Amino acid sequence: MGFVAFIAERGALLRNIWIAAVLVFLLPALSAHASDRLTVVLVGDTGLNAGGAPVDARGGWKGGRLVSGAEALAGIAPWLAGDVVFANLETTVMDRNDIAARDKMFVFRMHPQGAREFVAAGINVFSLANNHALDYGTRGAGETLAHVAAVPGLRAWPGLGRSREDAMRPHVFEMRGMRVAVSAAGNAGGGLPARAGHAGMLQERTDFPAVAARLKEETADLRILSVHYGREFDPLTDAVNVARFRREAAGAGATIVAGHHAHVAKGVEISGSHLVAYGLGNFLHLGTQNMARFDICRDFGLLLRVGYARGDEGLKVETVEAVPLTGMHLRVVPMEGAAALLRLEVLNYLGGQLDGEDARGLRFRPQADGSGLWCAAGATDARCVGWEEPEVSAREGEVAAACGRVVTRGSL
Repeated sequence: MGFVAFIAERGALLRNIWIAAVLVFLLPALSAHASDRLTVVLVGDTGLNAGGAPVDARGGWKGGRLVSGAEALAGIAPWLAGDVVFANLETTVMDRNDIAARDKMFVFRMHPQGAREFVAAGINVFSLANNHALDYGTRGAGETLAHVAAVPGLRAWPGLGRSREDAMRPHVFEMRGMRVAVSAAGNAGGGLPARAGHAGMLQERTDFPAVAARLKEETADLRILSVHYGREFDPLTDAVNVARFRREAAGAGATIVAGHHAHVAKGVEISGSHLVAYGLGNFLHLGTQNMARFDICRDFGLLLRVGYARGDEGLKVETVEAVPLTGMHLRVVPMEGAAALLRLEVLNYLGGQLDGEDARGLRFRPQADGSGLWCAAGATDARCVGWEEPEVSAREGEVAAACGRVVTRGSL
């Protein structure tokens, strides 16, 4: 080997050694930087078909025409960008129309293609525990469980199972180097244990403490507890459920409690180190009515984007974005302008009803895009520079009167 070739070879070897050494020091730092933030998106009741309508791979039925998931979600897709994106899937999932429905006012079924389209839009966690999970009996629930488990990109789908332990078991996955565990409890459960090909669900009213306790046993950086509960059309959360969520859920180590079922948005709080969304309202469900017919406390859904930073004591909430939604019955989009501002004032009023010992209802400062932003003290997010809690709305009396009305399905 000539002298020049020798020097070139040695030079290349030293360069490779230097690159390898640099990578040894940099990769852990880069990895830590990549996983020191986590964004969690939460939305409420979701489904892609009208009540009792046949399933069709081309979309769901609404007003006599087929609507695809891509069409219905196009206006909200940018807001679904996140690491963990949660929705309550309030429907059965099947590719057949020969399973008999239960005898009830509203029954929902959706083609598996609809579930795939929701996931393609960004959702990667479904709760399956709610009062429509058994609309087509335990056989329909078994179909749901089988089809949802086969959706590419879906990371968790708790709430249904073939045994009590199966229905209670948290679904666990890794995201950005963090361990995420998700559990779900819903109303109108039953059917456990279920025979082969069927599935059942635990009952929120009696099994909620056990589901929360089982979630606590799971080693995780982030624990999400989904709860389908309460009275429909009521934006206020009663003291019993507030105490229950703080005691059972936060006490069980749930990082996030995601509540739904009322079809309307409720207040959001930080209880200790835990975020509680008492009601997310509707997200996108073709089987629901147009909520625009209701008053300002009931005519919108809620999308939350929660920004976490990881420190020495684990994950900490730094920011919460609130996005009021409209068109949840057909094509869901964010509210804008004065309409969005007023609904943020509604959320701030509802948050104010949640203040208590070691708990603070969130107040959202309006942003230019129509969303609201809450920032924790010391948040490092650039949007939080100079952030202050908004003042009490001049329309608080109007908001309080609307939210205090008693609205039931029979009074509509």
